[in-house]
Amino acid sequence: MWRRRSWRFYFGLPPFGFYFHGLRPSPSKEEYLNMLQEYKKDLEEELRELEREIEEVRGSS
Repeated sequence: MWRRRSWRFYFGLPPFGFYFHGLRPSPSKEEYLNMLQEYKKDLEEELRELEREIEEVRGSS
């Protein structure tokens, strides 16, 4: 099965933005909730795409 998202290899080094942003303090409760809501939206969109793909495969059989 193929994956939709690309693989990221860091070779033991932190991601590029790490050097410019540094270590950030933990997010506030509101920021964390917003991050979780955005993540939930992304997952729901991915689920809709998978459902469409499943229907396409079933329809072509």
